[in-house]
Amino acid sequence: MGSGGVVMVSVINLMSRGLDGALDRQQALADNLANIDTPNYKRKDVDFISVLREESEKSSSLSLKTTNERHIAGSKTEANSFKSLALRESNYRNDKNNVDVDVEMAEVAKNGVYYNTLAKQINDQFRILKDVISKGGSQ
Repeated sequence: MGSGGVVMVSVINLMSRGLDGALDRQQALADNLANIDTPNYKRKDVDFISVLREESEKSSSLSLKTTNERHIAGSKTEANSFKSLALRESNYRNDKNNVDVDVEMAEVAKNGVYYNTLAKQINDQFRILKDVISKGGSQ
């Protein structure tokens, strides 16, 4: 696999991390909706976009050891955990809960679109890899 293949694998890995982040965020948003009537509950969110941005911009990464010229050169990045945030700003209701059902539902919809888009892009990348493998030497 040439350097293009290594780049494709890196892109797939980054998109996979994006799916993980969107899933973590979906859980936080679901928790918010489940606690909409819980007094003193503070809205939570997960900031995975900044972690993904840091991972994609990292120029220094750990090299993988290759012991044969046919081995695939690549890099290994340390997996950062996604940042879960308790959001205390916003107007409080009388019970000190700051969850707004309209905001949560809009964020759930936005997060769903993000997740579905990433899943489609990963599927497209695997389809390209499958085509390359199956049509490999033929022209």
